[in-house]
Amino acid sequence: MKKFMISIAALCAMFFFVSCGGSEEKAEEKTDADDVSDSEVEDSEVQDSDEPEELAYPEVTPTSNEIGKIAQNITIYDDLDAEHHLAEWYKPNNPESKLIWLIFTTYDCPPCRQLKEDLLEINLPEYKAQGFKILLVFNGLLDGPQPELEPEKLSNYKYLFLSEYPETADFELYGYLKMEEQKVLHKFFSSPLGGAYPTWMFIDASTMEIVEYGEGWGNDMVKGTCTEIEMLLEEL
Repeated sequence: MKKFMISIAALCAMFFFVSCGGSEEKAEEKTDADDVSDSEVEDSEVQDSDEPEELAYPEVTPTSNEIGKIAQNITIYDDLDAEHHLAEWYKPNNPESKLIWLIFTTYDCPPCRQLKEDLLEINLPEYKAQGFKILLVFNGLLDGPQPELEPEKLSNYKYLFLSEYPETADFELYGYLKMEEQKVLHKFFSSPLGGAYPTWMFIDASTMEIVEYGEGWGNDMVKGTCTEIEMLLEEL
């Protein structure tokens, strides 16, 4: 009888040992699975953080060629060929931005040359300190866009301009447009057949609403433009 009882006890002990060992293996398997899951989540979070966040922007109007319209969120490339969007100067994305002067120009039109020279008198440090931003956007020649020559041409122009006028030629952006942006650009022109150069507008950075719109440029416009900029900076 004693031998029988000892055998039963031994069997129970073996069963208990095997059972405990199985539990440990399952626990280890579960821990490994949890580790893989955590790793996948971390990788997913890293991938998500690498994706650029979409900048806020108000709903645009069909065109952007009149006072009261919302400026199209056009894509512009700088002298290093880096991509920019007008949304970068929308006040919720850029608290320092207050008044944007968006200018579409060419390298060769006479009124454009006059405007670019006048910008050196208009781009005053006191305006910039109040949130005045000049975006000077080149679109090739009067004969048509030449994005295949950019950004080298733009970079050379910017270098020469800044070398001679280091303070007042330091605009917020020197940019150019690629071919896919031509359809968007036409929404800024007053005619569906195209507009005059330069085409320019003052934009309220808090709403991206156009508060002044113009095409062309003439002599003796510096003083009046400065007066308007000062008025807008005070009102906005």
